[in-house]
Amino acid sequence: MDDAHILYEKRGAVALITLNRPAVLNAVRREMFRYLLDLFAHIRDDDSVRVVVITGNGRAFSAGIDLEQQSELTARPIDEADARARLAEMQDLTRQMRDLPKPIIAALNGLAVGVGAEIAIASDIRVAVPSAYFMFAEVRRALFETNGVMYLLPRLVGFGRALDWMLSGDKISAGDAHAAGLLTRLFPPESLLDEALALADRIAACAPIALRLVKQVGNQTYDLPLEAVMQLEVEGMMECLRSADYREGVQSFLEKRPPQYSGR
Repeated sequence: MDDAHILYEKRGAVALITLNRPAVLNAVRREMFRYLLDLFAHIRDDDSVRVVVITGNGRAFSAGIDLEQQSELTARPIDEADARARLAEMQDLTRQMRDLPKPIIAALNGLAVGVGAEIAIASDIRVAVPSAYFMFAEVRRALFETNGVMYLLPRLVGFGRALDWMLSGDKISAGDAHAAGLLTRLFPPESLLDEALALADRIAACAPIALRLVKQVGNQTYDLPLEAVMQLEVEGMMECLRSADYREGVQSFLEKRPPQYSGR
């Protein structure tokens, strides 16, 4: 699968998605959302893909919604049905990313503004170059957050800090985002993609069932009491113990060789 504005390639068990509109800082148009929806559905069904890396081409991860395309909408009275359809596509992208049974790494090669920040937040792991920054600029454009950021951001950085960032619309440096836990690693620009792909390779070498369960249960832990989470841990462990991968994991350890997991 490929598209002029979104590049897709597989590198072993890792899928690499590149937002590819560098001349406009990878601003996202409606057709790109639709393509991403199809792409993540394809990745879900491709058992050879175990981890996803998403990045941007050029000096930005994404500057957010393409305001040129948005300006076409402001030239006429709002069509509420069309607006809701567009918003549904945006929200569905977060649903697909969060529900994908495979980890997603966002490699921020530069600024992540508006929906660009939201796509990064919908990912499971975020790494960046030191010059990258986040900006929740919606309040400065008389707009509101989408893509689940009102739910996800407070859980990542805390309620007070999330409100500060969203109410001010200030730039959040990579250093501040790293200190807050939004970014987990910082890499030099020349090695960002290589480091992100190396991290993806290390994750992809782990057992797919265990990876799926960590992401699936991890996404529920803020909304369930301790006892419910511990029960999910029991059920997850039982699923692992029943798998062929568990036997392979033990056998490879005893034989002092890398495991060859099948996802079964």
